[in-house]
Amino acid sequence: MRISYKNLKRYKEIVHILIKYGFSFIVEKLNIEDIAYKIPITNPSEEIKNMSTATKIRCVIEELGPTYIKFGQLLSTRKDLFDQDIIDELSKLRDSVEPFDTDIAKAIFKNETGLDIDDIFKEFNDTPIGSASIGQVYEGKLKNNEDVIVKIQRPNIEETIKSDIEILRSIASALKDLYKDIDIDLKQIIEEFNTQLIRELDYNFEAMNAIKFKKMFEDSKEVYIPSIYSEYSTQKVLIMEKIIGIKLSDISKIRGLGWSTKNIAEIGVRSLFKQVFEYGFFHGDPHPGNIFVVSSNCISYIDFGMIGIIDSKTLSFLNHMAIAISKKNIDRVIRSLIDMNMLNSDIDTSSFRQDLLYLMHYYYDVPIEKLSISNILNEMFRFLRRYKVYIPPQLSMLAKTVITLEGTARSLDPDFSISSVAQEFIQYYYIEKLSIDKTLLRAKDSTEEVLFDIRAIPRQLKSILRNLENNNLKIKMEDVKFTSLERCIIDLATKISLSLVLAAMVVGSSLIISSQNVNQNIWIKMMAIIGFFISFIIGILLIIKIFRSQYRK
Repeated sequence: MRISYKNLKRYKEIVHILIKYGFSFIVEKLNIEDIAYKIPITNPSEEIKNMSTATKIRCVIEELGPTYIKFGQLLSTRKDLFDQDIIDELSKLRDSVEPFDTDIAKAIFKNETGLDIDDIFKEFNDTPIGSASIGQVYEGKLKNNEDVIVKIQRPNIEETIKSDIEILRSIASALKDLYKDIDIDLKQIIEEFNTQLIRELDYNFEAMNAIKFKKMFEDSKEVYIPSIYSEYSTQKVLIMEKIIGIKLSDISKIRGLGWSTKNIAEIGVRSLFKQVFEYGFFHGDPHPGNIFVVSSNCISYIDFGMIGIIDSKTLSFLNHMAIAISKKNIDRVIRSLIDMNMLNSDIDTSSFRQDLLYLMHYYYDVPIEKLSISNILNEMFRFLRRYKVYIPPQLSMLAKTVITLEGTARSLDPDFSISSVAQEFIQYYYIEKLSIDKTLLRAKDSTEEVLFDIRAIPRQLKSILRNLENNNLKIKMEDVKFTSLERCIIDLATKISLSLVLAAMVVGSSLIISSQNVNQNIWIKMMAIIGFFISFIIGILLIIKIFRSQYRK
């Protein structure tokens, strides 16, 4: 594994934590034990030995710090990649770290906005109400007496994250080289994570998300979205309206006010389907801490750093899948998966069909009030993971959101049933699908697309014919890694060349030394001796190269 020595200190911290929790074999596999030679490799404590592997992984991530906690939270959405016990542990990761000094926060605020705290705020609470890996949260009151929440980004957090991402890329590359048959595209996951973090590092993205949600629910009496003060918000500072309400997690207080928790759960379900089916844009982390109950008939979302986007093609796919499953049409299910490029070409179709049929029959006859969305989705992900079915990240996030929503709804209403979700699904999907305005818009889009394709066909045919005429056909191969193959070929060619030179030198020197005239000319004899000496050196070099190659393997 290639090590960037500017991150050497961080590598040592990672090695130390891995060894502490009994993952020293990973250090050995990654070939980074040489940077940990001063760290004693000791046996883990009894407490750590008694932990499950999933718990150890969570503890390692927590000790590694903010970037890795964020990474763990992202992985907790990938039920298509990991077993449920690991997902459960990763879901426990909390984005909470030690607070930084408020004077530093004020300096960052002034540097970003060009204004002092006293220029904007009538009151500002110096004690942060929350401290996360990316930023810190304060309460304040503007000069116009409006209560607000202020998020200020941590100092130097961008440099720290970039360093950790570089290390993660190196680890992913090393693991891919070590485990050739690994089916998880670690590099893709890390790049996805990097993209998400870049957005979270820029509070302008969160501000835009909140503004879009505000517009989405501007006519709704059931969902309220806090306003953003864009004139004071920058890349590292975000000011939004403070929500006066009760956190959804404080169920006893909600019930103490006489508010119907069942009604609040139904509002949550309706709001999610409005986000998904009307806008294809949904809150990606709707856990109880990110939702406030404003009144008996109104909830409010906060924290818009993580959002999900789902397109019409994916929604159509979900609808076709639901219809196919309801009719137990296995062939249609498989065709839908193929259309979305989710099935591997080398899949055992016979076993896949058989197991899918069993899974569908298992849940099909269960009374709807007995069904659990979480159980169904978790079982489905286990099945898809077994057959290495690729799940688009947007579907993974949507599944996690639905599971989180169901868990929250059941805590509010013990009698919550999948039937209510199904009814909302049917209502929203088919109202949108059969809407005259939406139907006309889809027809217009389809017509424009067809006309565009028709206009493009002659130009494409002309281009193909020109390339055929000029014998200018090219085959482009992507996503194929030839680095290791190239290295092996070069190594093999070097060994063969050395072997041929060695053989030629030995044969040539032997012919010279066996000549009858060798004793008549001292230079001929010296040439033979020099030839044997060079053969000896080449032989030693060849042996060293062979042993070195084996050692590397």
